[in-house]
Amino acid sequence: MRSALVLVLLATACGGRQKQATDEQQRFECKERYVSYIATNHLGGGELGVQLDCAEVGPRVKRWRIDRDGNRLEDARSMTPAEFDETWKAVDGSGWAYLKDCSNGTAGKHDPIYVFDVKDDEQKSTFQCQSQSMPYPYNTIVDPLDVAAQSGRGQLGDPEPDDLKKYDKKDKQK
Repeated sequence: MRSALVLVLLATACGGRQKQATDEQQRFECKERYVSYIATNHLGGGELGVQLDCAEVGPRVKRWRIDRDGNRLEDARSMTPAEFDETWKAVDGSGWAYLKDCSNGTAGKHDPIYVFDVKDDEQKSTFQCQSQSMPYPYNTIVDPLDVAAQSGRGQLGDPEPDDLKKYDKKDKQK
């Protein structure tokens, strides 16, 4: 019984490694696909952005944040072709080639402005939306990009400004 359990565990572990190796060896066609959004005047910092591309180093996702003091924090990670294609499929489902500047955002004076840039080997589109949260269908671009960028990683930097941290310490002392 015990040896059967060990064999099942070994087969599962080897199968997981084999699946990863197979995923990484998939045939991949970039087709000049690129999508990004940049949000300025965002609560999380002066600028936030996520970019999905495949032209330079293969499929990857990159994210960055510029805090209110102008410090830039960024990271990037490689993606398997399957991950890239899955994220692209979600973005492509937004109908990005037909989107224009949004008219259904909150458009408040202090709301973030999201600028989108999307292209493939046939089309290119740039548009924007000023809103506290992205309305449909613009959210179908932001959400999959955010999920891909944050997958397996923690938060990018500390979004709480230093001048507000003093209040945290004061509350803890009571």
